[in-house]
Amino acid sequence: MSEVIENEEVKDIQIDFKPAVINILEEEKFKESISRVVAEYTGHVPSVENLTVDKKTRASLNKLITKIETRRKEIKKTINVPYAEFEGWYKKAIAPMEKVIETIDAGIKKIETEQKEARKKVVHELLVELTTDTEVDSRIFENFVDDWAKASNFNDTKPKKQLIDSITYVIDGEKQKIAEYEANKDTISNFCFGNNVSDTPYIRMLDSGKSVSEVMSAISEDVLFEKQRKEAEEKRKEAERQRQAELEKQQQEFETRKLEASFNSAASVSTKVIQSEPEKTKSSPDEEIAEVSGGEIVQKYRAVIEIYFASIEEKNQWKQVMIDNGFGDFKATEFKKI
Repeated sequence: MSEVIENEEVKDIQIDFKPAVINILEEEKFKESISRVVAEYTGHVPSVENLTVDKKTRASLNKLITKIETRRKEIKKTINVPYAEFEGWYKKAIAPMEKVIETIDAGIKKIETEQKEARKKVVHELLVELTTDTEVDSRIFENFVDDWAKASNFNDTKPKKQLIDSITYVIDGEKQKIAEYEANKDTISNFCFGNNVSDTPYIRMLDSGKSVSEVMSAISEDVLFEKQRKEAEEKRKEAERQRQAELEKQQQEFETRKLEASFNSAASVSTKVIQSEPEKTKSSPDEEIAEVSGGEIVQKYRAVIEIYFASIEEKNQWKQVMIDNGFGDFKATEFKKI
């Protein structure tokens, strides 16, 4: 089989073709009749009074057009008969050669696909090689691989310098993006650390496409809002503490007055007359008291002591113990907060 088919090996198709001749008889008379009708009815507007005549005119004109159109179609059909016969013969004649071409085309495309896959493999290897020891993931350039794998970028399977330069340029651009991202991320993290807030939501904002200035502005607004919120909360708590302290003070005063009233009431219940001995040169905490009861002198004793209580509750507990043990007949001559 020869490498290239010469033109002489396949003869050109020889066709004896005579164009059909269409003669329009009395062409001028036909055109004149058309012109008369057009001139007569140009600008004519149908009216209610003349509606019946206008409908007849329309029907006559449509009938004329239909007659002419029918003849045109008959002529076209007659002319197309020999062409339709020729077209059928032609398609049948070249069908075997079209199958041969289809087979050759499929083989060529298969080889071209294999060659392109080989070039794509070279491109992938270049990407891996040029991104090694960098933070760039070579897989992110997958959309560029088909374009880089074009035959024009290779000498057989060897990549041209222009291809290597193109891939290097794109990778360097990605390196720059990563470096800028890390710098922006550090800026945000440091600013968040200085303001004692988490950087997680703001890093997400950066990842979503916000600029570093937009993120920093958002942080400042959030920090200010949180500061104002805490100040308002602290004021509220301080007001609550003051209110609670005032309530406790009022309660303490109430308990004090209640205790004094209780002691004074207990002391006034006794109607006994207590007589004390003349004050000695040196007073003693323990003294004898002579009480007259029914004409008889009853000897009693008085002890002056100091008791310290940790709370009103403890004082009330001591008082109840004294009463429960038969020592309720006492009087507090002084009770105060120390």
